[in-house]
Amino acid sequence: MKKYAALAAGIAIVALGLLMFLAPSAYEVVEKGHHVRPYESGTVYKIRVADTVTVYAAEESQPDMDHISGSALVALATASLMVALLLGAKNGSRRVRKFYLFATAGLAYLAFDEFFAVHETVGHNLPFLSDLPGIERPDDLIISLYIIPTLAFLYYFRDVLTSSSRAVKFFAAAIGGFVLSGLSDIAGMSVDEPLEVITAAMIVGGFISLIVTHLAGLGDYAPSDPAATDPPVAPKSHALSSS
Repeated sequence: MKKYAALAAGIAIVALGLLMFLAPSAYEVVEKGHHVRPYESGTVYKIRVADTVTVYAAEESQPDMDHISGSALVALATASLMVALLLGAKNGSRRVRKFYLFATAGLAYLAFDEFFAVHETVGHNLPFLSDLPGIERPDDLIISLYIIPTLAFLYYFRDVLTSSSRAVKFFAAAIGGFVLSGLSDIAGMSVDEPLEVITAAMIVGGFISLIVTHLAGLGDYAPSDPAATDPPVAPKSHALSSS
């Protein structure tokens, strides 16, 4: 049953990516402005869907990918912190706990960057970076530097990342999507954005698989290495000493 559930989730993710790719060609914005409806309102879009149905939509209904990805990063950071706290409360593996604490810090920073455009702001204040070979925008170099701590994290915690076979499959699919996205961008094809969505979804799936794996063993966790957990606290004796 779990196998079929994972397959269904994968199909749903791919279908979502294709829908996002095909959606812009399925509708046309006929008119937009404050005058579209006969009453006072904000900016309203008059949309013709599949050349058959007319729909009116508020300006706020247009999805903002930066806010969507930022919200997803906040959710993952929160989940990661909760797992770290649970592992601490249950005397779980110190190494796994450290993994989730580092992941929390990284995800929280990425969310902050997504909401407040940190790397773009830094790039705008360091315009000379665009003079470097192969750099068109200063923030391109800033964002590429994120690869260094990311690779260090992946290498240091490679044993934790591969502790779930399902997570490994998700991460492998994410790597494949990342490579395809880069190649499509170089080739000038217009499939890089849906591939990025699918890649991000695969990363989320892998992270959730890790969480499920590590939380499943909390009840009967029995590490072979005594150093893997905090030393047990000896119970206080209530016996009265003889005088």
